Amino acid sequence: MLTGYKFESIRALRSENVIAWEVLSTAKPHVNLEDYFSSMPSTQRKEHFFAQLRHTLSCEEGDKYYLNATSDLLQEPDFLDRLKEETSCPERLAIEVTDLHTMVQLDDMQSRSLRTSIAMLHQWGIEVWADDVCEDILPELLASQIRFCGVKIDKHTFWSGRTEQAKFLHLTRQYKRVASKVLIEGIETAGDFALARASVADYGQGYLWGMK
Repeated sequence: MLTGYKFESIRALRSENVIAWEVLSTAKPHVNLEDYFSSMPSTQRKEHFFAQLRHTLSCEEGDKYYLNATSDLLQEPDFLDRLKEETSCPERLAIEVTDLHTMVQLDDMQSRSLRTSIAMLHQWGIEVWADDVCEDILPELLASQIRFCGVKIDKHTFWSGRTEQAKFLHLTRQYKRVASKVLIEGIETAGDFALARASVADYGQGYLWGMK
């Protein structure tokens, strides 16, 4: 089903310098990757994460990489122990939590466990980001009191800003209440880039800059 990896650059909006790369999987043409990963058992998702980790750490020295993971994995002591053991350069790694709608529904004990795990990762030097944050989940994310290093604005939320720019620029300021760093996904055109730079966001990502 999966065929390999590709890397999408993460850029500082003011300078366009590459500050990191997001690691994405490639698949055969008929495979819907969102459906594929959503139905993947947690044990298989764990092995896929560590396969990606090994691949990235063998890449160019000094580069930083963003890998996706779900909140259930971050609550597993075995996952955290293995991550610490296999990550020789924690500052080169950031983890994006991809299942935010599930995460905000955790019970009190699970939520405390997740907050503890994320705090531990931050102490190790591994950043933890909230991925694909859309407008409707923002209040629940704030109420969860989970502290992320950064948030990535969902591309569809950004694209709606093409026609409702004032609303989008106000919304990006709300994202700063969740984390100090904000990244905009889905930047595809010069107009998109101009809108992103007009916001308070720090970083950008999208097909405007291609892949490697």
